[in-house]
Amino acid sequence: MSRKRSRTGEMGKVVEMARAPVVEDDPVEVLIARSRRMGRRGDARAALVLLRQACMLDEWRARPFTLLGVMLSKTGRHEEAARALGHARWLRARAGETARARVTEQLLSDVQARTRAA
Repeated sequence: MSRKRSRTGEMGKVVEMARAPVVEDDPVEVLIARSRRMGRRGDARAALVLLRQACMLDEWRARPFTLLGVMLSKTGRHEEAARALGHARWLRARAGETARARVTEQLLSDVQARTRAA
């Protein structure tokens, strides 16, 4: 199921853009999508709960741990964020995703800098 949104393109015409499809067969991705909706609505607590559930469903997938770390950092819980991002970095390195592991390492460095500053 893909959702569409529109934007104004050249000459003021409305252009249809396809959003990334939500994989309804993957419970982790469903929880991540629900978490994003909660975050957009301003309910950070519910978003965190959903991301933690996603992490528990598949502890070998780095994506939910990365998103959890970012959300925790945004809410000021830097030590927990560092643990989640450290685990995501380890998972990405273990899976051979070196480019993504470097990005996660940068996120982790930023969170650790905020922890030291606080």
